Amino acid sequence: MTGRNGRRIGRRTVRGSGLSARIRPIPVVAAVVTSLVLGLAGCTTARDTLGTNASSCFEALAVAADAVHDQGTFAGVHLLKLTAAGTDLRLEAEVMARAGPGVHDICVVSYRGNFRVDQVMRPLGAPPAGGHGRFAIVIVSKPQNRVIGTVIRQTQPLRFGHPF
Repeated sequence: MTGRNGRRIGRRTVRGSGLSARIRPIPVVAAVVTSLVLGLAGCTTARDTLGTNASSCFEALAVAADAVHDQGTFAGVHLLKLTAAGTDLRLEAEVMARAGPGVHDICVVSYRGNFRVDQVMRPLGAPPAGGHGRFAIVIVSKPQNRVIGTVIRQTQPLRFGHPF
């Protein structure tokens, strides 16, 4: 079909101008899809952090899981100064001696389950009454990523209420 000026008219005519305008759905759809993809990309990007100040302990999780031989359920992680952890766990002298020079920060990773001292790597401190405990707390050096020791307790000595 042709218009007044002899030009081919698309699907729609713009009134009053005598010009034709073709509705092009492909560029509009492409613009909408691109906007959605770019807008949602920030929500779905891969992250290698824990979302807390303990994010730098991400690598310690694998080492800690090995220390408890993949037993129990992960209960939380904290990044602490070496001196604070020794005091909080009531094992200051042992933790400081095992950590050695150059260690200032540690990652403390907690697991919930049923643990015996002979089931974990590098047991630290006195065994709990009865020889087993409900929590294994693995102390990992940062940035060396080495197990300093694993403490077995009936209760958690630190607050691990929000693991991530």
